[in-house]
Amino acid sequence: MKVLLKQDIDRVGRMGEIIDVAGGYARNYLIPRGMAVGVTRGTVKEINEQKKVLEVKAARQREQVQTVAEKIMQRPVVIKARCSSTGKLFGSITNRQVAAAIAESTGEEIDRHKIHIDDRIRSVGKYQAIIKLHPDVEIDKEFEVEGEGFVAEEPPEDEVETAAAAAPEAEAATTAEPQPPGEEESAPPAGEPEPGEESSEPQPEQG
Repeated sequence: MKVLLKQDIDRVGRMGEIIDVAGGYARNYLIPRGMAVGVTRGTVKEINEQKKVLEVKAARQREQVQTVAEKIMQRPVVIKARCSSTGKLFGSITNRQVAAAIAESTGEEIDRHKIHIDDRIRSVGKYQAIIKLHPDVEIDKEFEVEGEGFVAEEPPEDEVETAAAAAPEAEAATTAEPQPPGEEESAPPAGEPEPGEESSEPQPEQG
């Protein structure tokens, strides 16, 4: 079935185009939603007039979108995210965050589904986003990921084990203090009893 598209439809066609589609798709989806009108022999003249109007409308839309694209390209786009002291992010950056950063920088609301980025952005730095604003307008925009809320990372396991092994030795070295010279207890001379002990040698009898 032939229809005239009244708006751009992804993977289908552009506004003002006359295309062939399945009859069920046209009657049950495109035409009821006002996205297209059916083309018949009796409506050729009317359809041609609508086509001209839609082509003018489409050209204006492209100009407006091109203006938005130039605005985005001129403004810096920065995303702030929590990270460690080494710049590693706690999570990854999404196209939703890029869309929010563009809106903050330019005031332009962009559908996040039109923004394509690497889904493995997990550290601070500069990256690229492909933004398809219109079938005829696509831009490659650089954005920067800046860290905030730095958090120290845990040290490697081997460093933790080394520090744990060294701790008892260091503690023993600080607690075992040597005795000062001259203060050591001297043992009594051989054969002399210890203080408070009686001699075991027999005493001579008195007169």
